[in-house]
Amino acid sequence: MVEYLYQKIAMAIQQDIQSEVYGVHQKLPSENDLAQQFQTTRLTIRKAIDQLEKQHVVVRDRNRGTYVLAAHDKISSGADGLLGFTEAAKKFQLDVKTKILDLKLITTYPQHIKQKLDLVDQEPIWQITRLRFADQEPMTHEQIYIKQKILPELTKTEAEGSLYQLIEQSLVIGYADQELEAVLLDQEFSQLLAAKVGSPAFLAHTTAYSVNGYPILYDDSHYRADKYTFHNILYRKH
Repeated sequence: MVEYLYQKIAMAIQQDIQSEVYGVHQKLPSENDLAQQFQTTRLTIRKAIDQLEKQHVVVRDRNRGTYVLAAHDKISSGADGLLGFTEAAKKFQLDVKTKILDLKLITTYPQHIKQKLDLVDQEPIWQITRLRFADQEPMTHEQIYIKQKILPELTKTEAEGSLYQLIEQSLVIGYADQELEAVLLDQEFSQLLAAKVGSPAFLAHTTAYSVNGYPILYDDSHYRADKYTFHNILYRKH
């Protein structure tokens, strides 16, 4: 993957923040000063700052400048578009591991799965149950359904990795429809996620589609609310 200059500069600034060259709530040097420091243009610096702002590393005030945000320990989903758990966690430089709890082909499934994936009667689909870890801590429990015609063969080793990246070897994922519920963990999920019974969690119902609107994947996932957050940009209608 090609790494552009603005991405390298964004990483360098982020490393300076992590090493406390710039402290929390401190104002960064001006775009002109940063352009001189990195021997580049203001446009390139602006793109680097844009990237850091999307990652919630800095916040920009049009009148006063750019300031360092306080770090948080939650994985943020949605800030950088449609990403799987593996992709989102790695952006936070976390060590990702997956435990496959179940992997099988099924031809009978609940009606809502049939509707979400636009299935014909007894069409075979993969049912994948996974527990995802970041830095050895369980973060999310996933119940995923994928049409077999999209992944004719699926091994346990493949299912441990990024399913989005696996699917996109042959089919481009365009967008997803996601509905979030606030729930309390019951006995089963509290044990799986190493949390207390009754702890708050997010239950996300997600359908991923191809660029032409073809349903690819349906997922019911429980996320620990103390370790995970969802970021959405909402536009006001005028």
